[in-house]
Amino acid sequence: MKRTFEYAALTLVIASITLVWVATMSEPAHLKWSTWAYSEWRISYDAGFIRRGLGGWVIDRLTNRFSGSGDSLIAVNYLVFLNYVLLYAVFLVLWLRSRARSVIALTLAILIPGGLFQMALGNAYFFRKEIIFHVVLGIDCMLYGAIIKARLETQKVRLALAFFALLFVQGAILPLVHESYLFMSFPAAWLLARSIASSLPGQKRFARFTWAAVVLQVVMFAICAKFKGSEQVVAHMWSLLGPVDRARISPETPGVVTGGMEAIGWTVMNNLGGVLHIFTSGQFWIWGFAGAGTAAVLLLLTLCNTRERGAHAPLDEAPTSDLDTVRWHLAKLAFLFVTCGPMFVLGVDWGRWISSVTICYLFLMFVDDARLIAPPDLLAAVPKRWKPKVDAARHFALYDALGVVRGTTARHRKALLLLALLFCLSFRTPECCLSMGFSPFHRLKPILTELVHMP
Repeated sequence: MKRTFEYAALTLVIASITLVWVATMSEPAHLKWSTWAYSEWRISYDAGFIRRGLGGWVIDRLTNRFSGSGDSLIAVNYLVFLNYVLLYAVFLVLWLRSRARSVIALTLAILIPGGLFQMALGNAYFFRKEIIFHVVLGIDCMLYGAIIKARLETQKVRLALAFFALLFVQGAILPLVHESYLFMSFPAAWLLARSIASSLPGQKRFARFTWAAVVLQVVMFAICAKFKGSEQVVAHMWSLLGPVDRARISPETPGVVTGGMEAIGWTVMNNLGGVLHIFTSGQFWIWGFAGAGTAAVLLLLTLCNTRERGAHAPLDEAPTSDLDTVRWHLAKLAFLFVTCGPMFVLGVDWGRWISSVTICYLFLMFVDDARLIAPPDLLAAVPKRWKPKVDAARHFALYDALGVVRGTTARHRKALLLLALLFCLSFRTPECCLSMGFSPFHRLKPILTELVHMP
């Protein structure tokens, strides 16, 4: 089975990169992915300082400097493809450096809805700005791994200084690309910083740096909120776009602002209305199914990865229960979901938020062989009168139910793997709103038709 999954993982990697290459680099002067996302890449500082403008400002400068045609789409396609390849690179490096190196876990991690293969197959997500966040987080994780493995404290301190320097630089720059960085990737980076500070108790400055990074993010988010944009600013920015770009983004009405650029002018009430529509339109069950299915696959691949990790543990390492390790990782997943929670209220792109939590969790799971990345106790924020019930539910989920799941997984491993693969190959998590005719099970019916000869 191991050799089969090795070939499957290699095939998926090659197929994914090929599909994204076709969508971006085969004809870089043609837009083969979301016009909405391309419009968001074109937000810049040409009409004044505004949130999300840094990416477009850099693209404009690169286009003017290196593109003879002056077409920004070529620069964006190059950037999108580079981001995706770098994301795959850091993803695979983190897996290779992990102790377990479970090919089953790797295959599921690539196939999971919202993951790297689904991005390419569904022509979704890979062109979003948060891919930059994930690449930088992957670099953070690699630097963290080097710090943990360093034997000399002086070497650890030097690497830790480099880590925090990178943390502050990315904390100042990435929110200007998209303000959602505070909720999407920063929580995972903060957990790494917190673990580094704990591993160097004699260096109090790192604990102060950890909290200074939080303050920096609050300040950057406040700046983005202050310069959030308006309909007038957006209209001026749209007028500064070339006619080719306006026709690309809005071919039927090039004189009307649309896409991600239009969203800059939306108010908070517009966004809240979109979230409310998810519930009033009956779409919530699809998102619930997507979240539950993704969580189940993450649990299964965590169990597979933990079992392989135990098989590769050094002889001098104190043995730990598989369930203890799984609980350790699931605590990080819960923390990432809670800290990303505001995005589910402020924006309707729930598929993007689920995908972001998934990728951040996988990075942390691969890099945390030593079980040193511990999130803060979320129960401390629960009101006292609710704490007993919440604690009882937590104990049931992490001890009683998880024990049953582990036993079931051990007995029916192949069947559960097949079920997980069927879910990953047949279900697609929508990025955002469900348009007419969209089916998250668009690949499932042909499979069932073939299996049972449905009419």
